[in-house]
Amino acid sequence: MDVLLGQLRQDGFSRQQIASLTTLGTPPLYQTVSRTLQIRESQLNYNQFLEPSRLNKAEQFLRDHEETLIRAEKCFAVDRTVIVAILLVETHLGQYTGKTPTLAVLSTFALMDQESARDTVWELLSEKDRARWGREAFDTRLLKRSRWAYAELCSLLRWSESQRDRPEAYYGSVMGAVGWAQFLPSSMIHYGADGNGDGRIDLFRPEDAIFSVANYFRGHGWPQAADRQAREAVVHRYNKSEPYVYTVLEIASRIQ
Repeated sequence: MDVLLGQLRQDGFSRQQIASLTTLGTPPLYQTVSRTLQIRESQLNYNQFLEPSRLNKAEQFLRDHEETLIRAEKCFAVDRTVIVAILLVETHLGQYTGKTPTLAVLSTFALMDQESARDTVWELLSEKDRARWGREAFDTRLLKRSRWAYAELCSLLRWSESQRDRPEAYYGSVMGAVGWAQFLPSSMIHYGADGNGDGRIDLFRPEDAIFSVANYFRGHGWPQAADRQAREAVVHRYNKSEPYVYTVLEIASRIQ
C-alpha cells in the first residue's frame, strides 16, 4: 500500500485526498479479486431479463419515470427504451447496485502490479482455475487490471472531491462500478449528469441515472446510429459482450 500511496502523491494528490486509503481499516480484498477471475461471460444468464415479469417491471418503470425519460430523450437524442433496458440489465432497475466497497476494491486491483500481491491471489484460485489461466496469462491479466484500476482509483478520488463526498462512502460491483447505471469512476466524471436539477450528480437516484446513461450513449454515437449494426456497436461500448448487447436491444424493442 505504501507504494500505491507514493504513486498517488507523485501524481499530485494531496495528503487529504488520499487520507481515506490510509484509514480503510480492512486488508486488501484479495478474495474479491480472485472471484473476478472466475467469472465467465458465457455463463451469465441474460435470458432472465427477457422474462415477462422483468419486462413488465421495465414497462412500469417507463410509466413511473415518463417525465424524466422524455426529458432525457429530447436532451440527448437517446431512446428512452434503451435507457430503461440498460438499467434493468445492470441493476434490476436499481434494486441491486452491489455491496463491494469501491475504494477498497480499486486499490486492491491497483496493487496487482506487485508480484507478492499476485502470488496471494494465485493461491486463492482453485486448481481448476489455475490450470485454466496458467501463470503467465494470469500475471498478464492482473498487470493490465492494475493499470486500469489505478486510473479508476484516481478518477474516484477526483470525483468524490468534486461531489464533496468521502471516497470510502461508495459501494458497488466487484469491478468498482457504482449506482443504478453501474458507472466506473471515469464514466462518472465524463458522463455523469444531473437529471433532477438539484446541483449534484447521484447515480443512486433514478433521475440522475437516467440522464447519465443517456449522456453516455450520446457520447458514444447513439444519435448517429442509423441501423442495427451501428446501435449494437454503441451498446458494445457499455459492455463488451455479445449476449449483453443482444439482450439490451431486445428489451428495448419489446417495451416500445
